[in-house]
Amino acid sequence: MLDAVLSRRRTTLVSAAIRIGYAWTVRRDEPRAWREIMSMAGVVNSLLGPGRTALTPTELVDQLSRYPLRQIAPEVFEDDPLGWLTVLEWDELSDDVYSDGCSAIVSLLEKGDRGRGWMPSWTWLQQEIVQNEAFLKIKTGASDADYVARRRYVIEYPAGELETIADQCSDAGIQPPVRYAPLPPDRVHQGRHWWPCPTCRWPMRVSGVTVRCSYRAHNAEYGIRSLEDGRPPKLRPRDDTVGRQPAARLLRTDGGRRTVCVELPVWRYIVVPGVDELALYKKWHGKPLLDVSLWPHQDAYDLKFAIESLQWTLAVDLKDVASASALADEIARKPLAAKTIVLPDHRGIAQRQELQDLLPDYTVLRVEDVNRIVKKKLSEARRAL
Repeated sequence: MLDAVLSRRRTTLVSAAIRIGYAWTVRRDEPRAWREIMSMAGVVNSLLGPGRTALTPTELVDQLSRYPLRQIAPEVFEDDPLGWLTVLEWDELSDDVYSDGCSAIVSLLEKGDRGRGWMPSWTWLQQEIVQNEAFLKIKTGASDADYVARRRYVIEYPAGELETIADQCSDAGIQPPVRYAPLPPDRVHQGRHWWPCPTCRWPMRVSGVTVRCSYRAHNAEYGIRSLEDGRPPKLRPRDDTVGRQPAARLLRTDGGRRTVCVELPVWRYIVVPGVDELALYKKWHGKPLLDVSLWPHQDAYDLKFAIESLQWTLAVDLKDVASASALADEIARKPLAAKTIVLPDHRGIAQRQELQDLLPDYTVLRVEDVNRIVKKKLSEARRAL
């Protein structure tokens, strides 16, 4: 059974902790940061329950820097993966926040929320609302074909030179579908170079001599190897499990060739899941006897597979979040058009089973399950010829 009360308590605590973390990172430049930290500390303490000694704002910041959330509030997170999230690392937001935490944000302090005047929207608006704002720009004035072209462009070209992006969009017959902004400072090495993640192509984070994609499942983490004679630095993989390393790109800051990227919410809510959606589409598109539709009816669902000769269809919605219970709570509030939910393989069998238990009216699969099903149906259709 879905415990919506516990799920809401959990996501509220995650949201307050992330807002504290963000405010802490800008406290030296933003005079409203300490008010935000104190306000959210009150939210966290209320969620810890009456039997716990209240933490001061500085004590809470210290704990958010040293421990995962499950150690701060074990009774709230139990075995939920969100409990392993650490908010701060070296006075900066951790990759956990970007990878999984921001997907669990819920709106806090509906009235009188002072954080809405200066904090980025992804820290106080839940994923669905931020995501819909980006989708609205992609959908405006678009036919179904335009929608697919625009959304696919964002996924395949989340960063680059502004002039190149404009030219590519013009060649494709579309306008730049979302806003492109200068690279965040933490994505640039010594003000001169940046590296795209080999999987999602968004600028990787630079921390000292380490470069890594903020989405942990992309398994892209490298050390920087500086070269002599002014040559661009090179990367070396962290270990043998990390794939190819990209070449350094020169950061340009002026004119039409300046380097830009999509903003963080677009990367996390459109680019990251879109990588798996596109990979699944490309794997099967063009196979004889099989028809594959990508984001049909402007995203009624993500993919639809059909084999006419078998009168067989499979419509799927891909979801990529850390917490099965938070996802189940969201779907319970807003049911999906597709009755099959697909999780990326890295989310694991355990999350698939947990989500299936929470949502018995849906079929929950992983990407590898979909590939197996489609392959089996194609073989069946070929034998029937």
